[in-house]
Amino acid sequence: MGTHGISLADLTQDIAGVVPIDLVLSWNAQEKSADQHARLLEPYRVRGTIVATDSAGLSQLTQRYSLPQAMKLVSEPKEVIHAYGKAVGGEAIGVWAADNSEMFYADAIDPARVVTQMLAAQRKIKALTVQVGMGIHTAGCYKVAGGLFGEDASFIEHIAEEQTEGGEIVVSETVLERLPAGIRGAARRREDLKEHGALWSLVDHEAPLAAVEGDDIGYPTPFDAEFWNALQATPLEGLSELDFPQYLETRTVAFVNVDHPPRAHLLDAFTDLSLIDLSLRRLVASHRADLVKSTGALGIVLFDGGDEAVAFARDLIESSRRLGFDARVGVTRGEVFLFPLSGGGRDIAGDPVNIASKLSEDSGLDGILVESAVQLGRPAPHAAPFRLTLSRVEITGRRIPVPPRRAR
Repeated sequence: MGTHGISLADLTQDIAGVVPIDLVLSWNAQEKSADQHARLLEPYRVRGTIVATDSAGLSQLTQRYSLPQAMKLVSEPKEVIHAYGKAVGGEAIGVWAADNSEMFYADAIDPARVVTQMLAAQRKIKALTVQVGMGIHTAGCYKVAGGLFGEDASFIEHIAEEQTEGGEIVVSETVLERLPAGIRGAARRREDLKEHGALWSLVDHEAPLAAVEGDDIGYPTPFDAEFWNALQATPLEGLSELDFPQYLETRTVAFVNVDHPPRAHLLDAFTDLSLIDLSLRRLVASHRADLVKSTGALGIVLFDGGDEAVAFARDLIESSRRLGFDARVGVTRGEVFLFPLSGGGRDIAGDPVNIASKLSEDSGLDGILVESAVQLGRPAPHAAPFRLTLSRVEITGRRIPVPPRRAR
């Protein structure tokens, strides 16, 4: 731990909040070994089927509809997925923010039954505006702090987010071998995904399905019950006339993305996440900013103006370097919804968040990426204009480089 400038003794559960801090402290308090790693994580080990999903066209959706309308359209397929999943014993994982969802099915639940349920869900989703791609994989992983971790969990999440199209289900070999002949025969090998392993695609499967529809549409939402009830009760057209002033704010949004290198041991990755999270929270406090959420790798911080956001972003990038990590920050401004959550904390939605996340995660540019809606009163040395098309949305602004400080 000598390479880090932050002591693990500073980490407490309420500050870190990313993973159980006792795991991180126990792992770093003694000599590390594969046996010790396995022993510490054994209580968290689970095996079963993971279903990860990703919606298509969210960025374009927010350009065509009001925010409440877009949120209703994105919610509809998630309600279907949750109802069909819960009907056979599936467990929702995490908060289903933005356009993603994840469910876990214990090993006692046949993967063939899971696939049947999701095929039926896709048939129902086909009639909706927003389409969904799915990845399904049976494997062992670790369930920690409400999330799924490990190589297999990360693998299928990546497949769902990056390698599926709306209406498609991509299954791994561990799932395919458990499917009945009729469904297995309809699967098409995804030759383009050879580098990721053996994967098969199911699209437009039309044979009869012995599925249970279920009626529990209450997935873990990133908003409160009042807003959920409004989404359910109000037709799409009516939502365009509602502005929800109790949630609406105009803010400058900084979306933080911190890269941390792959680790041989999961608990070393947890250590990285906890240190990044603590560093972020300290900087937020020193800048008197408003932290909405932090996962250790990603964070959303709000400001009144652009200059404050840029100053914070510069400090964040420099402090991340001192910890041995690279960080990028996307900065936008506009109207957002801030929701109180029943379990504590808040979540946020709005086009500025989507744009800022695209800039920090998908642009391929480093430094501070300031979208053109953000006004700066102070000069930004060496700032250069950019024009990007991300998820078919054109974004313009300025990139402010943050060169490494010279050693004295």
